[in-house]
Amino acid sequence: MASSELDLFGRKTFFIAPDTSLIPKAYLEEFMLRGYQTYVINDDYVCPMQTKVREIIKLFPKSILYFNIDSSIEGIEWKSYIRELHEFVGDEILIGIFYLSRKNPQDEETIKNYYINELHVGAGCFALSAHDHNNFDSILSIMEKSGAKGRRSLVRANCDPSSSVKFEYKGKNCQANLLDINVSYFRCDLQSNTEKIAIFEKVRDVSISANGANFVSDAVLIMKRIQNDRTLCIFMFIKRDDTPDLDAETEKMLNQKIYQIVLNENTEKLQTAFRAADK
Repeated sequence: MASSELDLFGRKTFFIAPDTSLIPKAYLEEFMLRGYQTYVINDDYVCPMQTKVREIIKLFPKSILYFNIDSSIEGIEWKSYIRELHEFVGDEILIGIFYLSRKNPQDEETIKNYYINELHVGAGCFALSAHDHNNFDSILSIMEKSGAKGRRSLVRANCDPSSSVKFEYKGKNCQANLLDINVSYFRCDLQSNTEKIAIFEKVRDVSISANGANFVSDAVLIMKRIQNDRTLCIFMFIKRDDTPDLDAETEKMLNQKIYQIVLNENTEKLQTAFRAADK
C-alpha cells in the first residue's frame, strides 16, 4: 500500500488470539462506525497461528497486529516470537501488545519495559480488565495513536449486484444500481432521469437495498459524473429536516450491515489463504 493510500485509508487492525469477553463483537462494530477496520484472529484448527500471522502480513501489508500475550498457543513463546517477528517485518507491519491487567503494578512495568523500551514495538502496549467499561476507550486510544484510522473517517462497503436504489423524482420513478455505501453516503449508477437532478437537490423517501438490508431515507445529491457510459452519483443521507446523517436506529442497523460486508469480504480472503497455506 502506497503511503498516500495509507494516510487516506489507514491500517487494518488484527487482534491476535484475544479473550473475546474483553474485545466483544460490539466493540468491533463500534470501531467500524468510527472509521476503524478491526478483526479478531482466533487460534483454531485451520492452521497454526504462526502461519496465520504470516498470511495476514502477505495479504495486508502495513496492517497492525495486536498480540494477546496471555494466550497459550502451541509453539509460541511470546517474548522470543515477537522479537523475531519484529526483526523480520521491520516497519512494514506495526506490532502491539495487550494483556489482562496485573494486580502487581511492577509486573506491568516489566511487560512494558520489554516490549516498548527494549523491542520498540510500534503500535503500543495496553492492559484490559474484566468487566471494565474503559476497555473500549483504551483500545480506541491506542489505535488512534498508531494511525489505524487514516484521514477517511468512514468505512465504505462494496455492495453486491442485487443492491439497488429507488425513488420518485418530479413524478418519475428513478432506479439505480447501488455500488457502495457508508453510514453517511452512498454511490450508485443512476440509470435514468439524472439530467434533471441538479447537484444539491434533495430527494425524499429513497428506498435502499444494501446486500439484503432494506431501509428508507431522504438524501441529497452531492456529486455526479459520467464514466464509461455510466452516470455515477454520490448522495448524502439527510433527515426529514434536511440535517445530515441517518436517524440513530437506521445508522446502527446500516453500520452492522457494513461491518458484516467488510468482515465477510476480508475473512473469505484470509480463510482461503489459511487453508491453502496448511496444505
